[in-house]
Amino acid sequence: MIYLLIALIGMIPVNNDFQPTNDGVEIIIVSNVVHTDIFVPVQNDVIDWRNEFPKDIFQEDIDRYSHIAFGWGDEGFFINTPNWSDLTLSTAVNALFLPSSTCMHVSYNYGGFYKPYGKSVFVSKEQYRKIVEHIKSGFQRDESGNLIPIPASYGSNDAFFKANGSYHCFNTCNSWTGSVLKDGGVRVPWFSPLPKTVFLWLPE
Repeated sequence: MIYLLIALIGMIPVNNDFQPTNDGVEIIIVSNVVHTDIFVPVQNDVIDWRNEFPKDIFQEDIDRYSHIAFGWGDEGFFINTPNWSDLTLSTAVNALFLPSSTCMHVSYNYGGFYKPYGKSVFVSKEQYRKIVEHIKSGFQRDESGNLIPIPASYGSNDAFFKANGSYHCFNTCNSWTGSVLKDGGVRVPWFSPLPKTVFLWLPE
């Protein structure tokens, strides 16, 4: 009950002065029944994401893709649940109620993939720079500053990396997506732990 009350209060929007930049960078938010990903262009004037990850960690040539998706979340849930049929009660309970280690799921894809599943918003280059920095700060790095791969994937165009932060019911994958957009100045809920709540204040 308390959690639902906090979630309801958290729907109050922030960045109420946000206006989309019509000729800006398209940020795509894709959601399934529990999880959100952020899709951004593989490369533009702000960043070429192909330079951030070793190519040999992906099993195919990723140069043909137009977009790259980022999803932060519970490491055990991500790795052990490639399909919904793989979900177990213990995995779900551990993810929600026990602070746990996290990972970042990185996947290359096409922008048109999102259309039935999400929404997009256009931001300025300066706002996108802030979004990029927030995404990059989510990755855990070794003493040499290198990303830390996790030997797992769902297919040939994705990879997992160790991430910063702990996952629990007050800090979910959806909360992370909301915080990325919040840092970029996008109008989103103050607190967005539940599926689809990130979409609430996005422009139509």
